[in-house]
Amino acid sequence: MKRRFIAGAICPKCEQLDKIVMYDDDNHKRHRECVSCGFKELMLDQPDADELSTRVNQPRAGEKPLSHEDEVQVVQLMDPKKLH
Repeated sequence: MKRRFIAGAICPKCEQLDKIVMYDDDNHKRHRECVSCGFKELMLDQPDADELSTRVNQPRAGEKPLSHEDEVQVVQLMDPKKLH
């Protein structure tokens, strides 16, 4: 069982910073544990959340898409020596 400290994590029980480790048990279930107070919790798998529509990821009405949002087009490069 390999335990990994989670940088910046705060224990929900003792509220200490950088005391949380995560590990997988023999049944491949993920756990988190506080090395300071002994708090333990089984982490449940949750489906990925859908991206929220925001002004950053949606074009405004009537606005052209940005250049990096244009549809990708495949081009064929030609050797200029073979043109003549």
